Order: sequence, then C-alpha cells, then structure tokens
Amino acid sequence: MIYVLTYDIAFDSVDDKKAQRRLRKLSKVLENYGWRRQRSIFEFDVDSAVIHKIEVASKKILDLKRDSLRIYPLCVKCLKRSVVQGIGEKIELKDFVIV
Repeated sequence: MIYVLTYDIAFDSVDDKKAQRRLRKLSKVLENYGWRRQRSIFEFDVDSAVIHKIEVASKKILDLKRDSLRIYPLCVKCLKRSVVQGIGEKIELKDFVIV
C-alpha cells in the first residue's frame, strides 16, 4: 500500500541541538523505507508491518509533547487520481503475477 508521511519537529531556536538530533534520526529511519519528496514529506510503498516499524521507531525519537508525525494511507483509486506537477516522480503501481 502507498502511504504519505509528514512530520514536524519543534525547534526552540535555530541552534536547538536536541531538535536537530531528532530531525536527523527520524530522517535516517524514514529514508530506509521510502522516498523523500520534500524536507518533511515522504512516500512509501510498503506493507502495514513496515508502517508499524516506522511508528515504533519514531515514538522513540520524537518528543511527543512537541513534535508530530502523520501517516496517511492512499487507496489505489486515490493514487490513480493523484497529480504531480513540476519535478519529481509519481509513484506508479506495478502489475504483478503470482506464480
């Protein structure tokens, strides 16, 4: 299934080392599973078990009182209706055969 994930890390100042560390750690986790589309937006083509791993890992990284992470599943119908303008690739569903 396709998922869109977005996050926001709260910074007290531009020099907030703790927030910078959370941002780097979370980005590394997400880059292992999906495609970065913007600084804080990722797309994934994974199963629910991988999404669960991301949820568990992110809970250990985020300051849940200040930061946020949102995961939106996209159904096949919604994905087919999606529009990409400008640079970047649209996720294409691949046909497959079970043998």
